[in-house]
Amino acid sequence: MKHLYQPLISSVAISRYTLQSSKPSIYHTRLPRALHRSTRFRTMSSTIALPSIYNSISVKIPPHIPLTQTELVEFPAFKSWISRLTSSLRSDNNPDGYTLRHLEILSVVRFGSTRIGFLMLNAEVRDADDKVSLPGTVLLRGPSVGILALLHPEGTPKNNLYVILVLQPRLAGATTSMAEIPAGMLDDHGSFAGAAAKEIEEEVGITISEDKLINLSELAIQSSPLLDKDQTKESIGLANAPPISESPNQETQKQNLDGLFSSAGLLDEVITYHAFVHEIPEDELEQWKGRLTGLRDKGERITLKLVKFDELWKATRDSKALCAWALWKGLEEAARLPY
Repeated sequence: MKHLYQPLISSVAISRYTLQSSKPSIYHTRLPRALHRSTRFRTMSSTIALPSIYNSISVKIPPHIPLTQTELVEFPAFKSWISRLTSSLRSDNNPDGYTLRHLEILSVVRFGSTRIGFLMLNAEVRDADDKVSLPGTVLLRGPSVGILALLHPEGTPKNNLYVILVLQPRLAGATTSMAEIPAGMLDDHGSFAGAAAKEIEEEVGITISEDKLINLSELAIQSSPLLDKDQTKESIGLANAPPISESPNQETQKQNLDGLFSSAGLLDEVITYHAFVHEIPEDELEQWKGRLTGLRDKGERITLKLVKFDELWKATRDSKALCAWALWKGLEEAARLPY
């Protein structure tokens, strides 16, 4: 009966492989077995070497992933990650002598036809005795911003605050209506405050200048007697990072010092949290509920939801919202909140 199933297997395999023609483009390293039977795909993987400041580590790129050496080393998320990792392995905080042996690219997702959005790789990191290997699958996407957008009805107590949540489809969360705070990825050349202001305008519909934003993450770091800047740099591998002249992404790395990792077991993503308070007439509060926003031409379908600040902890499953909420409350209790 094997011959009856072969066409189905081949068609599924081919359809999975041709995902690379969709948007965003997706390229996978491990092709279905049916495709490996074709001599069309029997080509050798290429191996490149990283610049000497990264110890000339070899990187394996499978033949069916269209990724050049230049694209890889200039992808900001990769550049920041490899710089932090190599400097961390060189630091004194590595008593087992772990070293990065080599990298293998697993998949690439592009935004449009050229810009790399996500890159998944496997890093082989072993101890000095070559007995222990660390889990090495990494998804690189770069830094992000999260915004605690607050409304304050004029003429009411100062602590009478409402949080603006955005309801939008999140397929990874298996839902078409996830309630979360506004957030977005940092582009290749932007600042965290600039990215936050942009997300506020696009998702919430409020235009705000960068100097009106409160950097919750930075204030929290400055407020902690237990975690100073040097300790934070060491913890994310910046204590011995290459100088700025050798690492163009160093400024973004410095800003990352204030952020929080979203899921360090897999993601490189560091989220910097900002907040702002928007004063509105009390009679306009109801008008904000259910407001439709988002860039519809880019597939964003966003509905706004208002939640009283003190009830946010039980009103959402968004970890970003809870992080921002906790930072605000902590800074408020420490009298470090400029509001």
